[in-house]
Amino acid sequence: MGATAFIIVGSRPHITYGLPNPGYLLMLYENDAPSWELVPLYPELKEKPIIWIPTISGMLEDALVMIGVHVAKDEELRKLAREIFKQPLDSEIEMHKAGKRLEKLRKVARKVLQKYDIGLVIVPLEDSTILRQLGALNGYGDLCYSLNMPVSKKGRIYAGLPGNP
Repeated sequence: MGATAFIIVGSRPHITYGLPNPGYLLMLYENDAPSWELVPLYPELKEKPIIWIPTISGMLEDALVMIGVHVAKDEELRKLAREIFKQPLDSEIEMHKAGKRLEKLRKVARKVLQKYDIGLVIVPLEDSTILRQLGALNGYGDLCYSLNMPVSKKGRIYAGLPGNP
């Protein structure tokens, strides 16, 4: 299976419409083992793509942790991630190996991501697991994001979401 969701990471919009300065693209691949690939969009960033293996039940929040570690580069979150994973953060991290400590990482991400000048455009495709995890965004307070939902072939917004027939 190809990519099933995309998250474009840029700056929080202030005066203008749209997403200023998109700098990173996160792509979710849901194959035998799902993976998030974080790709820098500008060569000036001098960063290589990074792949992390998310948990099935928390794919969306795992992406937000990844954004906090690699885009916001929040030192509190990075320190905790280094302690938990005990490997370089730019290596392939298997998030399930954090066990119960993964919830602590997510809790810190919920707190710190709100203070950064980050804007997200979240684009789940029709067969993406994260469609059932969008409610997790409610825990991120002032995090700036836009959801671009899939449309069925009949022109209706994706019917698989809670509240949609």
